[in-house]
Amino acid sequence: MTAELSEVELTKWFPVSFHEISDPWAAPEPSKGALIKLDAGEYVVLDYGKESRQLTVRIPTALDASACLASLFREVPIPRSRILWRRADVRLPKHIAASTVVAPKATRAAKKK
Repeated sequence: MTAELSEVELTKWFPVSFHEISDPWAAPEPSKGALIKLDAGEYVVLDYGKESRQLTVRIPTALDASACLASLFREVPIPRSRILWRRADVRLPKHIAASTVVAPKATRAAKKK
């Protein structure tokens, strides 16, 4: 999966230590990466391109990628509008997969006299 995030969002949503990647043979742009363990136990690799502001989440082939993304989205509030690409065989969780999001109606407090 690939998503567009600002560096502020990246550090807020993924409060882990990233390693700088400046080798042009390792990444097409100055980047940083991290190996993280999700609460459900899966490990994923995060690659963040500093110029493109693109986060790539690499999921091991031995894992169910749809279940792994469901675990990720339970922990990280990445909006659907920020998702740029995912494999065709991977489903997004229902709460993130909706094409439109309906927020609950706001209720007004009764006026005090």
